[in-house]
Amino acid sequence: MKRFFLALLLLVLPLAAQEEKKAEIRPGTVQKLFVLKYADPQSVRNLLQVFHASIDANRDMRVLAVDAAPETMAAIEEAIKRLDVPSAAPTNIDLTVYLVVGHEGESPSGSTAVPKDLESVVTQLKNAFAFKSYSLLDVLALRTRTGQQASATSSGGVMQDGAQLRPVTTHFQIDSSSVGSDGAIIHVNRLRCRIDVPVNNSVYNLPFETDIDIKEGQKVVVGRLGISKDQALFLVMTVKILQ
Repeated sequence: MKRFFLALLLLVLPLAAQEEKKAEIRPGTVQKLFVLKYADPQSVRNLLQVFHASIDANRDMRVLAVDAAPETMAAIEEAIKRLDVPSAAPTNIDLTVYLVVGHEGESPSGSTAVPKDLESVVTQLKNAFAFKSYSLLDVLALRTRTGQQASATSSGGVMQDGAQLRPVTTHFQIDSSSVGSDGAIIHVNRLRCRIDVPVNNSVYNLPFETDIDIKEGQKVVVGRLGISKDQALFLVMTVKILQ
């Protein structure tokens, strides 16, 4: 009897698996794979969400798997033809973020001077804020490709905490980037930064998040974070397109 039930179970399991696969396919829809030549699959998938279809992207295989109604599939196929063109090929981009600290008084002893190529930014900051001096806390460099997520972490900065110099840790991440039609404006999607600053023998987390459009080579202040009543942290960013 036990052998009979075991044999019956072995027959039922494959049928159940087939029924489960059938259930995954929505009724009245068609399925299709699209192999992309130029565009980033994840970026194209994000754009195609307007069609309210089931779309999976695989960057390693450069494939989109689409499950949609027949009329929607036709519109998706046409959109992919327009998006998957040579100009959509990923572009290498270098992002540099400078962490600049504004002080109400003189810069603390041992602090790093702001580099000469940021002097114009410091001049703008002095015109906009009442801080007397500025110093460089840290620099983060990040190389990425358009359409891709990237991140970087640094513990190169230090700040005075009482009688001690303690490290400042910075986590920097972007969800994706893209180059505008003029080839000079870079859009950075969801720039996120978390800076762990030592304050009174504990760690104070400074979070920051934004989207930004920035011209290649331009140095832009993308954020201001308060550290204490007499200090503030400014995020200065520049972007370079690599040919």
